Amino acid sequence: MNEELKQIKKIYGEEMMHLCRDLFPTILEEPGKLLEILKNNIAPTHRLATDIYENDLSDEFENFIYSFFDNKEEIVDTNKTPFELMDEAGYVLYECKSEKDIQKFAKYYEDSEVLCTIKNGGRLKRCYVFFAVKKNVDEIKRDDFTNPKREDEYGTSVISIQFSRGDSNSLSIKNRYNHTVNNPDATFNNNLENIIPGLTKSFENYYDLDIKQETNSSISFLTSEFDYVVADDGRCYRYNLEIDGTYYCENNIIITNGHVIDKYAKNPERYLLIDQFIVDLKEKTISFYDDYVPYDSFIDSINDIGKIEKINVVKKGDNRVITFVSEDKKEVNVEINKHNEIIGYENNYIEEVKEDFLAYNKQLESISLQRARIIGNWFLSNNQGLKSISLPEVITIGDDFLEFNKQLESILLPKVQIIKDNFLRSNNKIQSILLPQVRIIGTNFLRFNEVLKSIYLPNVIEIAGGFLGANKFIDFIKFYQEIAERKKEIGALR
Repeated sequence: MNEELKQIKKIYGEEMMHLCRDLFPTILEEPGKLLEILKNNIAPTHRLATDIYENDLSDEFENFIYSFFDNKEEIVDTNKTPFELMDEAGYVLYECKSEKDIQKFAKYYEDSEVLCTIKNGGRLKRCYVFFAVKKNVDEIKRDDFTNPKREDEYGTSVISIQFSRGDSNSLSIKNRYNHTVNNPDATFNNNLENIIPGLTKSFENYYDLDIKQETNSSISFLTSEFDYVVADDGRCYRYNLEIDGTYYCENNIIITNGHVIDKYAKNPERYLLIDQFIVDLKEKTISFYDDYVPYDSFIDSINDIGKIEKINVVKKGDNRVITFVSEDKKEVNVEINKHNEIIGYENNYIEEVKEDFLAYNKQLESISLQRARIIGNWFLSNNQGLKSISLPEVITIGDDFLEFNKQLESILLPKVQIIKDNFLRSNNKIQSILLPQVRIIGTNFLRFNEVLKSIYLPNVIEIAGGFLGANKFIDFIKFYQEIAERKKEIGALR
């Protein structure tokens, strides 16, 4: 093995070394050329080859490497305004100059897919904000798209085009699906030319912007479908989470408005970036990296056991377990995989799980909350890895509980009495469910679950709209037989 392939193996993994040896024998004859292209364009990651193999992208990767030996295309200048060009593309373009202007577009989003720009506010302090709405938007219905794709008709029917403020302007094109699809803040690969040729130069001329462009558009084979983003250093980074245009990447890297924050990467012995949380092993704290990160009660759930006295990190195969120990010896265990994604959580002290608990996490595989009685809104609402869950003491569950999880096969909720909106919406693995004590169920209960066959609700009093919508196989439902006589209990329960 030559020295260049050894370096590729060290930085990008053994699979990538084999792939490069197979695809680029001629380029490898020019020492250092292939490694230079890789290092200048793709940040270190051992997942790249796996992503390429599993998604049959070898041809695209090969074209990407060879594109550096071709001439680059120039950006078109049509001398038209952005409003004129967007009109030709079938959109009506709006510029937002106030928070009130932004809120006008909330009506176009499903409750669980509202942009952080709308939900959290304050975006105009950091960005120039535009919305573009398809002229036929009223004809494009969310329920017609049960398998969302980022660039499908619904996803691109309402987009937000945003530029960071400053001397140079990073671009983000935000999708109508928001976090339902991969990389929703890079719709059209964050390339205005993919909407209509000339739009980049048009925005630059009309608003005096200096829009940062990807140095090579062929990298879109990664950024369009998978969890990669191009930063303003020109490199493509594999990220674990994207929240409101900020990307939380491997190797303690954060990218916000295109800018690479490497403070934590420079001191890996002290810091751990797990999902969007910073664990400071020296100060014994867990926090967000700045004030713009949306609230997540995960941090509260750890701090609620008391002042953290020590943090232990122990290897577990390829994974690690982080144990937070309070002054009175209570422990919370958080397991992370080799990419620093949270995959396990154990907290058997907490009784109330507040809102947005790991709402953006997708990889959690196991959770233990043996004393929890109340679950707040958006609990694990974007999780995709959990296959079973047991909450033996829970009585009340808020909105959007595991809303987009498609893997859950079993659930145990023996004491739950109140379930609010969007419970397990879009799950397609559970075939039967037993809720012996539930009394009140909100809207869209198990909507879009197409495999559920039986459901047992012997004490239910009230069920809101959307109940089992789109289900195809239900053949057994057990309700309480005297619902009318029990409706007087609703007031007491609430």
